[in-house]
Amino acid sequence: MQVPQLLVLFGSQTGTAQDEAERLGREARRRRLGCRVQALDSYAVNFWRFIFRKSLLSTSLCQMDFAVLGLGDSSYAKFNFVAKKLHRRLLQLGASALLPPCLGDDQHELGPDAAIDPWLGDLWKKIMRLYPVPLDFPEIPLGVP
Repeated sequence: MQVPQLLVLFGSQTGTAQDEAERLGREARRRRLGCRVQALDSYAVNFWRFIFRKSLLSTSLCQMDFAVLGLGDSSYAKFNFVAKKLHRRLLQLGASALLPPCLGDDQHELGPDAAIDPWLGDLWKKIMRLYPVPLDFPEIPLGVP
């Protein structure tokens, strides 16, 4: 049986994005999904430069499902600019968005988790519907190392 494989790429200045990416990785493994978490700057392809090449066709990523989680501060004019730009470009290249982008906001009274937690719940429901794990591979309960 082929286990679904997720790739979580992150870019982080303060470490918060890395923490969220690693959280996604742990949750994927708990659900018996393969998952690789990697910093964008150590990824084999110069990802940002690659996806913005003008020669790419509108079907270049038609086999890819994706989700974008952005972290930012809405007091800045370019709040979550990179997340929004990435989401738009992946759609232009034919990739399928699992969900609208999540835009975590440091200015929210509950912090970015006010957006992230419900979005992650929806993301896992969608992933498990699209890529069900066989019944003989049950989800690992929360709290089990």
